[in-house]
Amino acid sequence: MSDLRPTVEDILAAPHRWYHVIDLGGGRSTPGWIDLRGVVDAPGLPKDLNGLRALDVGTFDGFWAFELERRGASVTAIDVDVIPPPDTPASRREKVIEQTGGAVPGTGFRLLKDYFGSAVQRHSLSVYDLTPEAVGGPVDLVFIGAMLLHLRNPVGALERVKETLRPGGRLVLFEPIDRKLSKEKEPLARYRADETLWTWWYPNEACLRAWLATAGFHDVRREGLTDIVDGGGETQLHAALHALA
Repeated sequence: MSDLRPTVEDILAAPHRWYHVIDLGGGRSTPGWIDLRGVVDAPGLPKDLNGLRALDVGTFDGFWAFELERRGASVTAIDVDVIPPPDTPASRREKVIEQTGGAVPGTGFRLLKDYFGSAVQRHSLSVYDLTPEAVGGPVDLVFIGAMLLHLRNPVGALERVKETLRPGGRLVLFEPIDRKLSKEKEPLARYRADETLWTWWYPNEACLRAWLATAGFHDVRREGLTDIVDGGGETQLHAALHALA
C-alpha cells in the first residue's frame, strides 16, 4: 500500500477479516459478515447531527462511526484491540484465537479512515473503562450496535455509557433480540456463552429495557424492529431503542 490514500485494491487486499460491508464507491464494497447499508435508517438516528459530539461504542470496522460523521457529528469511536477480547471465557480463549486467524483489530477502520479522509477518532478502550475524560469530554449521543450481547456485564457497560453522556444526552441501541422470548413481557435472556464463542446473552426487548433502567436511563422508547440476515444466512431481529441519560 502507498503512503498516500489507500486504493480500493489496497483495502480489498488487506489481511483483514471484515465484519462490516462498507460501500467504497464505484459499485465496490468491502466483504463482510453483516451488510447494514439497506437498514442505515432503522436505528432512528437523527438526520442532522451538526454541532453534536457522538460516540460509537464497539465500532469494529466503523460502519456506524462513519455514518454518524456523514450526518454531521464530531465522532469518537472505541473498541478493544486485543485478541481474544477481555470478556472471553478462559475455556474459549484458544478457540477464539484460532478463529480470528491472526487478524489485527482496527485494521479495517484505519484503512477506511484514510480512504474516506475521515476525522473520526478511534481509541483502543474497553467500554468498562469508558469515562468522559477518556474520550475528550461528555458526548451528546452514544450509539451501540450489536454489542451488549457480547458482554459479560451489559448493565455495567451501560452505566459507563451513561456517565459519559451529558445530562439529557441520547443513547441509541440497535441490538439483536430473541424473537421467541420477545413475546413475553418480563425481562428474559438466553444464556449463550456455553455454546458460542462470542455471545453471552440473547435478550428479549423487555430485558434490554430492564438493563437500561437499571443503569439509570429513562424515557426509553422503541424506534422500530428490523430483520437483518448475517453472513451465515441467519436472520436476527434487531430492536432500535432510544433512551435519555
